[in-house]
Amino acid sequence: MTDSPLRIVVLMGGDSPERAVSLETGAAVAKALADRGHRVEAVDIPTVAAVLDQPAVRAADVVFPALHGGDGEDGHLQALLDLLGVPYALSGPLACGLAMDKCATKRIMQGAGIPTPDWLQVLWDPDTAAGRPSGLADTTLLTPEHVLQRAGDELGWPLVIKLNGAGSSVGVAIVSGPEDFGETFARIAAGAPDRPANLLLESYVPGRELTAAVFLGRRLPLLEIRPRDGFYDYTNKYTAGASEYLVPAPVHSPLYEQISADALRLYELVGCRGVARVDFRLDGDDCSCLEINAIPGMTATSLVPMAAAAVGIGFGDLTEDLCRAALGHAALRGGQQEPRS
Repeated sequence: MTDSPLRIVVLMGGDSPERAVSLETGAAVAKALADRGHRVEAVDIPTVAAVLDQPAVRAADVVFPALHGGDGEDGHLQALLDLLGVPYALSGPLACGLAMDKCATKRIMQGAGIPTPDWLQVLWDPDTAAGRPSGLADTTLLTPEHVLQRAGDELGWPLVIKLNGAGSSVGVAIVSGPEDFGETFARIAAGAPDRPANLLLESYVPGRELTAAVFLGRRLPLLEIRPRDGFYDYTNKYTAGASEYLVPAPVHSPLYEQISADALRLYELVGCRGVARVDFRLDGDDCSCLEINAIPGMTATSLVPMAAAAVGIGFGDLTEDLCRAALGHAALRGGQQEPRS
């Protein structure tokens, strides 16, 4: 592998609810790589399957996946690229699938002793208003009253309702008490892209919002997010000026070191590569890990570029290093050794 300019295809768009964010990420990544002198083509694909109809993908030295949510982030895209034999940045199919499934990663955290809030996973059919706990027989049906009872008994109030396989704070709500549960639960379930809806109910952890990025196996500084209003929802995440960011986060040692170490452990346990972001809540000295993101956002308000910039890694260096690391990974697997001419 040389340091010559690369032929890079940035894949973005897709058909998930996070399409708009994906287009922002893709545009930013494509510009940064072009500014570094690479031959970059940004491709807006309508669906992940459309990759098979893109000659540019097959001819690329490396692909940079910039799709968020759905088949672009859950391992389907990565599996297709593996079948095509095209090197690509960031994590592979298994790690992407695990990271996208919040309940799966919480089970990994639980087994590894990484604190995470209590949770319930419910598969829910909005059309019949019935569901079942994940992993139990189909005959174990839940009514809305059953879900409310279990949520109150096992998680307490307030609690968080999320789509289990979504990112960018899409399909997330905080429920303060049982009187608000039914309407919020039904609304989020109705907005799920699949049937049955795959929902995660989670104990709400008050306190501070932290994130830890891992870049090529290196821990970047912790970052604290302080929304100016409400919680760190979709609007506060992607509206410039809606949140304040502190990096490095003002967290005392050894707690700072423990959070960073837990982030790196989860990155390794899930099998991520390239870069990933791990989200935490800090209540006093009690820290809880929420999830890991294998394809974090790379927009003007995204967290990973902020953390990297704090240690002198510019956005161009960040994206280029990820592409060259992908070529190195492909070489180790016996794939493409040199950029294609």
